[in-house]
Amino acid sequence: MLKDQAIAVGPFARLDAGTVAAQDGKTRGAITNLFGSQTAFQAAAMAAALDASDRFERLKFPAPKDFDNAESWLDALLAAESARGPAHGSKPAVNDGFVWALWLSAVPYGIWSEQIAKPSMAEYLKTVDRLEHVIRAALDHFGLAMREGDSVSDLACAIAGLTEGVWLNQCLSKRHPLDKSEPVGALLRRGGRMLWRGAVVPRKAAR
Repeated sequence: MLKDQAIAVGPFARLDAGTVAAQDGKTRGAITNLFGSQTAFQAAAMAAALDASDRFERLKFPAPKDFDNAESWLDALLAAESARGPAHGSKPAVNDGFVWALWLSAVPYGIWSEQIAKPSMAEYLKTVDRLEHVIRAALDHFGLAMREGDSVSDLACAIAGLTEGVWLNQCLSKRHPLDKSEPVGALLRRGGRMLWRGAVVPRKAAR
């Protein structure tokens, strides 16, 4: 949405009502009667495709209690996040990585439109909130604390930012860009481990 008008952006602007209707043996009029116009149809298709609320509700992070130490838990969390993201060479499918890639095509329009920016930011905040909860559970379970001056919110935002940054690489390659012997997901696991080691300390050391 730009200003007060519904305008499909990115790949959705090329979505043709006639082509879609023809797949079911209908005419373009069948869709325009429902949506009113080609532009309204494109915008509605964009909204439906980018609504990740149902998939987000199914998102679960590994439970700290299932691991012997914090770094093995963190490694499992980051490996799962890598697998949840986009994969180079994959076919379009309705999954988290595909929806994220669609959102990526709309991101520049968020500079001008609050109506595009708001749902993306709302999803980001939900992700960070869930990360905060599981990080707090991990700190408690493994007897750790945040370093003085750092917060769980800082760490959750850093991990979320790193995850989406590595997902960009996953769009382009299945292998680590600097070490072809490693999968691209190693970027996330190693980077996340460095963030974790720099942010947490044994609970006794924090006193």
